[in-house]
Amino acid sequence: MSFKTVAFALLSLLISSNTFADQMGPNGDKFYEEAAHFENACQQDPCKAPYSKQVVYDQRSKFSKISAETREALKKVAVDQAQVWGDTILEGDYYSSGRTRLDQVIGFYKDNQLVGYKIQYSEKAWYTGNCDFNGKRESLKNCQEGRIVEGSYVSPDTQTYFSDEERYAEFSFAEK
Repeated sequence: MSFKTVAFALLSLLISSNTFADQMGPNGDKFYEEAAHFENACQQDPCKAPYSKQVVYDQRSKFSKISAETREALKKVAVDQAQVWGDTILEGDYYSSGRTRLDQVIGFYKDNQLVGYKIQYSEKAWYTGNCDFNGKRESLKNCQEGRIVEGSYVSPDTQTYFSDEERYAEFSFAEK
């Protein structure tokens, strides 16, 4: 194998690992399965037994049933997951502030035992496709403002997390 081939393979691996922030910790495969069962059981309200869900944090209404430590750990996951946007949605006509906000956390349960969290996070952003954006923040004043929003599943120990396949990053225009 030539040096060029090895270098290309390593570079490809580095790029692909940076594109997907998802992380598999201990028992990650089991958690992935539980999240899939939860998603299936909770397609309609109320969830089908033995699954249930409950909002445990909501930034907008300043509601929290989780500890500050758990909230910070989930925010770190959100920040890590948002790093992927540089290789996905932000390659298009969008510019973001780079400050990730944890918007909402739903605890999901099986037989009343916490199985994991479904988090939603976002960043203030602008659609730059129809304005004179020159790469400098001052030129955003004529661009449409909104938020880039995404969701992920997170294990209770925050060692395993992955993007919600139903809620990949999308841009939502700000309500006026």
